[in-house]
Amino acid sequence: MGTEKRFILAVLGILAILCGLFLILATLGVLNGTALFSVLNLFQITGNLQYTALGFLILLVGVIFLAFSTQGGKKKEGGTIVSFTEIGEVRISFKAIENMVLAASRKIKGIREVNTRIDFIEQGLVIYMRIKVLPDIAIPGLINELQVKVREYVQEISGSNVAEIKVLVENIAQEKIEKNVR
Repeated sequence: MGTEKRFILAVLGILAILCGLFLILATLGVLNGTALFSVLNLFQITGNLQYTALGFLILLVGVIFLAFSTQGGKKKEGGTIVSFTEIGEVRISFKAIENMVLAASRKIKGIREVNTRIDFIEQGLVIYMRIKVLPDIAIPGLINELQVKVREYVQEISGSNVAEIKVLVENIAQEKIEKNVR
């Protein structure tokens, strides 16, 4: 969830909490004798338990909005994988995982360029790869080899489970042809 949405939820949550508290206090008679109570003509709702229940409902909605506004980004932990050992906490950045993917993909012949993106789900890492391959190479075999090698390398080096590797063959790279100029 974006920062703007979380901010809006936080503001709505705070407003709902304040309105719910005001309605509860007004129906219980706590605000009797105040100028605001007289101006808003709140004498009709004093002692009415239906308005008290409505106040609690609005208060609950405000708390839920506020709770949702504080969540977000916890799934990725700021672009890191967090694991715990008996000595302490270990964090591996997604950038480090991307570099592991690049190192593993360089060992495979037939791949010209690699761009990666890392995501994290409950089952483990999801690695997105966009590649350019050399011409005259069987793509299905190449992709299978790439996926196996990247999964093994990343799991061995980082200790994190790789749930899925999604590969997009973006283009066939054209080899540079040197021209002799006389």
